[in-house]
Amino acid sequence: MAWIEQLIAHVDPLTAYLLLFISAFVENTFPPVPGDTVTVIGAYLITTGKLSFYGVWLSTTLGSVLGFFTMFVIGSRFGTAFIEKGRRSSYFQPEHIVKTELWFDKYGYWIIAANRFLSGTRSVISLFAGIFKLKWMPVLFLATLSALVWNGLLMLAGYLLGSNWPLILDYISQYNKVVIVLTVAVAGGFIIYRYLKKRKK
Repeated sequence: MAWIEQLIAHVDPLTAYLLLFISAFVENTFPPVPGDTVTVIGAYLITTGKLSFYGVWLSTTLGSVLGFFTMFVIGSRFGTAFIEKGRRSSYFQPEHIVKTELWFDKYGYWIIAANRFLSGTRSVISLFAGIFKLKWMPVLFLATLSALVWNGLLMLAGYLLGSNWPLILDYISQYNKVVIVLTVAVAGGFIIYRYLKKRKK
């Protein structure tokens, strides 16, 4: 992370925006890449006068949306065969896939609107949106809205914390833990509800 901060801080603004765009895009196609971290670093650089608020916001949002929509198109084109083939199966954990299927079954398009707030499942959500043949225009609109809000919140936090930006990463880590616990609880409750309902019938 320190290396990324130094890299973005010591290149010209146009290159910095391009790096932010690429990191946001890759984070949506290869989940281990820390796209949120890079967004927070970009927000910190706003306080130094190196980058502009709208430049960081636009570059990270465009990267997020393009990455999400790329996975959506892949899911729509290749279906579940894409995630079951070769090494790719190791990138998409079974528990994430199960959670995503449950979410889509219950909430539909609302999952697209919330995707940026559901760390660890973003790329799976985009793939399944394509696999389930959701309409591309609502998906694109809701994915853009979600990215604008999430990236804006990250940037605001990074801007307010300034040089203490690593603190926001701790907050994100805690937030992710809470999301995982709530997700497991909701998914478990939903499975039990469906089981009892089926048994009653």
